[in-house]
Amino acid sequence: MSTFPVLPSLPLAPVATPALRGVVIAVLWAISSLAQAQGTGLTLRSSPVLEEKISERQRSEGAIFVDGEQITARPDMDLVIDGQATVRRPGLAIKADHITYDQSRDIVNATGHVRLSRDGSLFEGPRLQLQVDSFQGTFEKPTFELYRSGGYGDAAQVEFIDDKRQIIHQARYTTCRRTPGPEWLPEWFVKAAHMTMDTEESTVQAEDVQLRFKGVPLMSASSVSFAMTDERKSGLLPSLIGVDSVSGLSMSVPYYLDIAPNRDATITTNLMSKRGVSLDSEFRYMEQDYKGQARLIAMPNDSLRQQSRWGLTTQHSGSLDTGLDAVGRVGIGLTLNRVSDDNFWRDFPRSGLALTQRLLPSTGALSWGRGNFSMTAQVQRWQTLQIDTAAITPPYDRAPQITMRYGQWNAEGLDWSVVGDTTRFEADYTRIPNVSASTLTSLRNGERSYVQAQVSRPWVRPWGFVTPKLQLHATRYQLDNALSTGESAFNRVLPTFSLDSGLVFERETKWFGKDILQTLEPRAFYARTPYRDQSLLPLYDSGAADFNLSTIYSENPYVGQDRLVDNNSLTLGVTTRLFNATSGAEMLKLGMAQRIRFASQEVVLPGQSTISTGLSDMLLGAGVRWDERWTIDSAVQINAQTNAVSRTTLQSRYNPSPYRVFNVAYRLNQGVSEQVDMGWQWPINDLWGGGDREAESAWSRTRGQGLGPDRWYSVGRMNFSLTEKRLVDTIIGFEYDAGCWLGRVVLQRLQSTVSTASTQLMFQLEFSGLARVGASPLQSLRNNITNYQFLRDHTEQPSRFQSYE
Repeated sequence: MSTFPVLPSLPLAPVATPALRGVVIAVLWAISSLAQAQGTGLTLRSSPVLEEKISERQRSEGAIFVDGEQITARPDMDLVIDGQATVRRPGLAIKADHITYDQSRDIVNATGHVRLSRDGSLFEGPRLQLQVDSFQGTFEKPTFELYRSGGYGDAAQVEFIDDKRQIIHQARYTTCRRTPGPEWLPEWFVKAAHMTMDTEESTVQAEDVQLRFKGVPLMSASSVSFAMTDERKSGLLPSLIGVDSVSGLSMSVPYYLDIAPNRDATITTNLMSKRGVSLDSEFRYMEQDYKGQARLIAMPNDSLRQQSRWGLTTQHSGSLDTGLDAVGRVGIGLTLNRVSDDNFWRDFPRSGLALTQRLLPSTGALSWGRGNFSMTAQVQRWQTLQIDTAAITPPYDRAPQITMRYGQWNAEGLDWSVVGDTTRFEADYTRIPNVSASTLTSLRNGERSYVQAQVSRPWVRPWGFVTPKLQLHATRYQLDNALSTGESAFNRVLPTFSLDSGLVFERETKWFGKDILQTLEPRAFYARTPYRDQSLLPLYDSGAADFNLSTIYSENPYVGQDRLVDNNSLTLGVTTRLFNATSGAEMLKLGMAQRIRFASQEVVLPGQSTISTGLSDMLLGAGVRWDERWTIDSAVQINAQTNAVSRTTLQSRYNPSPYRVFNVAYRLNQGVSEQVDMGWQWPINDLWGGGDREAESAWSRTRGQGLGPDRWYSVGRMNFSLTEKRLVDTIIGFEYDAGCWLGRVVLQRLQSTVSTASTQLMFQLEFSGLARVGASPLQSLRNNITNYQFLRDHTEQPSRFQSYE
């Protein structure tokens, strides 16, 4: 072998390669020995030639190296290399049986087992002609591999236009790995008369295209453009096909618009056999000072309801510079959710979470802050979707609400704040189906203003904490209509005192061979609020807070400002935790708490009875994370009078490795509901012993690429009501990973009301490295199955050294 750089004025002659190799090795050995003798040793330093991207200067000024069994050269004219011939320069390597290099024109002619490697692309074939500097030339009957996209293919000819673009004639393209042999036929491929590849823009423009799968043509088009990587690009996306019980057979044709790096849009035309045509458009934007998105669903004539339908949802957030130094920037927030009719939420069940609820909020807000002072002003209105069989009482609109806050810590450790709020509340009960007279008379449109001041002094030490706090709450109501008592204005002033305290004990121990740090944390919380009759006050935004191990340590068991309970109670609790002494990770947490009332609670919500003196329900909680595979959380509420369990939640997750997860939960609310919920993603190959864990480990090191080819997965979530003895919401399906393509079949059933449900069968054929074909169930799987992983997720681009030659 002979390897040396080609210099412009160096006379070249046939070289005895073994002798030259011996000289090079001897020189390197001598340098190394000399350096060691001097005690310095050889050191490595950074070099620009190892950078991921090669600069244009490196390409143009880098030396050209040649290698072969025999080299014959004429200075400044030509160079002939025979036997394992190689020509290399920064970012380019050409290998062949025979290479002729014309130095005057910088042209390489290569024949016999030609191999061209450049910038993440590999071409192999019988004949190549290439002008090296401009990278113009042709490659006859090549096969190719594109490392950036994971693509493989072959062609009748590749025409190199420049170093960024090439035209591939009579091309086949796929992401199925090439198998040895001349009759390689991938399971799927794109066949095109011409393919223009632009590596700078990472796009492919194909003419006279046909997509074939298992020898069957799936799609034909005169022209198709697609991206070589995950980068965005405008163009038609594959048509989506689905079948469901509401719309029948449907077909969607989406078009994606890459407007700018910070703006894009998707416009989808939907054809439904039972309903007609609809248009679904989504626009997203992101600027330096604001961002947001908007989605509009429009259906001029829906045969299902014999009317036009539409739905609109927008979100916008940002800030506005007022241009005044004393004011500064003002925050702006806008959320708009509106639909055309009361049945939209069940006729368009997959239009997104924002439009599939019966209570749709729309809010516009301004916010401003300076130092410790802040204020917000907002208007919020609700659209309530009513049905005759299940009417709901609409919440009050806030038109408007103005809130101001000031808070500060001082040098003495005092934490104090003042909050002032005034709100206009309005509601319309006349749209409630079959509304009763009592419901109409309960309407209390009016205004509420309150000021809440509080001061606390926390003492926090390593051994524990003590925090006394004093609050004063003053409220005024002004109603539009007088009550039966003749009053329309009410005032309420209430003080509240609380004392929160806790201790922390620690000890080092050892459990099951692990070094453990255990804590014992007793806690006591006392709250006192005097009684005031509040039965005549309207109920604008108050409701019962969830009773759990966090809210039990609070002054008021209700959220909102309309009910401040009379309180004279002491909450006692204790928590113990086990921490891994090495990593600090929490492995076990156990807790319990109970409230002791020294006086009965007279202030309650409408329909509730007075809560008597004595013990509240006992709360128990546990969380286990002994290792990374198992997670267990549980909470139990025990009735203090009957010692029976009134509410419980038990949930567990087993996640031993990627793409293996099993979730199960049991939820009981005595007298209301009892449910079992299961969700999973698991390779079915495990059932018949087809799982090669070593092969899986090697494959899964490429993140987001599944566990390897030829694997089946079962996915699903089932919610079963033990009270009603029936399935509520269900999604179940199968995924198959063939390596270069994936198949999914998913059946989803969504319960819309007690007696009605919608069912959809979704099929998806996904070609790796190409857009998906079929109604996508992926979002349904991720939304419903905790820790679900896509078999093909976003992956990092490979390094140019991954297949370096």
